[in-house]
Amino acid sequence: MKYHMFSQKGLCAAFFLSLFLSVSLIAQEGIYTVRIKQPVVVDTLPGVDTLRSCPGKSIIFMAEGRNADFSSFDPNQVLFTWDFGYNGLSKTGPTATFTYPEGGHFTVRLYVTGKAGKPSAKNIPVIEVFVGMPPSFAGTRGDQASICSGSEIGLTGFATPVPWTKDTFKLVNTYPQADFVWDGVGILSDRNGIARVKPPLNKGDQDYIFRVTDDFGCFHDTTLVLFGVYASFIVDPKKGEAPLEITMEVDSASNGGSESAITYNWEFYENSDTSNLLTTSDKKFILERPGEYTSRFIAKYQQCSNIFTSKDFIKVDSSLLKIPNVFTPNEDGANDYFQVKALSLKSFSGKIMNRWGRVVYEWTDPKTLEKGWNGRYMNNGQLAPSGTYYYIISAIGWDDKVYKGKVNKDTSNEKLYYGFLTLIR
Repeated sequence: MKYHMFSQKGLCAAFFLSLFLSVSLIAQEGIYTVRIKQPVVVDTLPGVDTLRSCPGKSIIFMAEGRNADFSSFDPNQVLFTWDFGYNGLSKTGPTATFTYPEGGHFTVRLYVTGKAGKPSAKNIPVIEVFVGMPPSFAGTRGDQASICSGSEIGLTGFATPVPWTKDTFKLVNTYPQADFVWDGVGILSDRNGIARVKPPLNKGDQDYIFRVTDDFGCFHDTTLVLFGVYASFIVDPKKGEAPLEITMEVDSASNGGSESAITYNWEFYENSDTSNLLTTSDKKFILERPGEYTSRFIAKYQQCSNIFTSKDFIKVDSSLLKIPNVFTPNEDGANDYFQVKALSLKSFSGKIMNRWGRVVYEWTDPKTLEKGWNGRYMNNGQLAPSGTYYYIISAIGWDDKVYKGKVNKDTSNEKLYYGFLTLIR
């Protein structure tokens, strides 16, 4: 009994089997034979043509015909049909590639049918394909489910053979313990399926892959998750004028079952000044200065601490002050109020006077339209006549921008906007 052993390491996705299966036919004016042609003969069972393979690896099957009188063989006069013995799948042609997605035993049959009245083959060549079976990994575990204690963790892997039971062919793979391997971050030692690991405490959950190799050279693995701390969050709104109050909510969190014990801190920094870090443990926070901010939060549980950063920036509008020079308070719903356009102003005060210096209106709310001047004395008296009026406005933005105008020496050198507006009725 000869075995064809191969490893998945460094192999291309296809391999070849050599097997000669001949059958006499009458076609093309004479006798010819058909064979399955591969480079290597593989015998694993007496009197049975066999092949070993692995799940996910391609096998190339090839057939050819040969005339008894050595004349040229015409494959176009026959139809080659390959039955792969898996879920009723088949292919036609002298060459066929097939990949078995799972382990087990499968019988490949080659049917050769003559065309245009030519005879078919009198027998059916057969190959028995054995594909490596994955083991049961039951019992594979760590001696701690969470990494957050900060101590080393022991990993133990188990691989129990699972026999093939779907037909009478016996297939039970073996898995040498010397080939048991753990793969992951912070492995300190690893031998015969027993490893010691020191996972990082600031990277969330950690996956450790336990891999075994069967006697066919096939790899099989399972993944063991050790829980760190993980969370995602939502910030709303993501845009507005200063001072912008934002609300932070934890969207999801996990640490292996003790999520209520996770604590959170929120951090913000302006992208142009990363050294100025703003922190809070509250779910609400006010961003006062205009700019573009990065938001992140720190989730903590025992010794674990993990930082999560939002991909979306928070945009706080720069300060803005625009003053119109005309309005028409005729109650037609259009331009009925004299009001500035303002964004992100920390302070604002405005005063309007007639040509004799009499104050006709004062206000401190630059945002509400109805808080502007409606064209009446102090907004509730008699109608002010059409004409030219004088305004004085003082404003400072949350970005500390002072909206400059003339200096008012009577108010500690405060810089004010002085200008004219026109009232039209």
